[in-house]
Amino acid sequence: MLDHVQGVEISILTDVLSHVHAGNLRSVQQNFIVDAEELEHSRFDAEKPATILPKRACFICLIVDTKGNTFVSTDKMYTAKMHYSLRTIVPNDSVVYALVFTVHNCKRPVLGVFDASRVGGHSLSQRKCIERHALLHQAFKSSSRYPHIRMHWVGHERVLVHDLQYKRVTVDFDIDCAVRLSDTLSECMRYARLIPKEPLTTLVPRLNPTKMLETFKAKRAKLTPQTPP
Repeated sequence: MLDHVQGVEISILTDVLSHVHAGNLRSVQQNFIVDAEELEHSRFDAEKPATILPKRACFICLIVDTKGNTFVSTDKMYTAKMHYSLRTIVPNDSVVYALVFTVHNCKRPVLGVFDASRVGGHSLSQRKCIERHALLHQAFKSSSRYPHIRMHWVGHERVLVHDLQYKRVTVDFDIDCAVRLSDTLSECMRYARLIPKEPLTTLVPRLNPTKMLETFKAKRAKLTPQTPP
């Protein structure tokens, strides 16, 4: 899927750092690792940041320089292909992180932007993950010309785990699992799997008022003393 996004390989020193701040070098060289070991969610983790990991998704870092050029950083540095240019979608002088994945009924992979270390020349390195996502969301401009570039959901772990368990998540892609994101930005970003690939429970049973009333009457009858004939 990355072949759809990556263009010509370039030199990071000559082509990129002349357009972005030198202090962004650590942000540009990002490695993304999803741990194979699953973590069990607990109520103590309720407020931790999490997102949905689509099946066969790839993590990438994208840089929009001060002139609006878009670069892709994975193991090497590339220019972004025209269809994945963020020139009119993300402010210049930004470093953002995204997932690349396939969606139903679409030939072109989707770029789901979910985090950032810099937006419009402002460093977000001291912000927590959900704060960074909110600031990126405010600056993000969707475009009908680029329907395959979107914001990817980020929120609290308790909400995501609960909704996935009870099949309350409606998306246009196949779900792998939920992952816990990192509040702290680093050169190597590690994300932890939270739940198995399949939801843990089935649909929540709907309440049946008639059946509930019958059950209540039956229990009440058992508790009511019987009058001797």
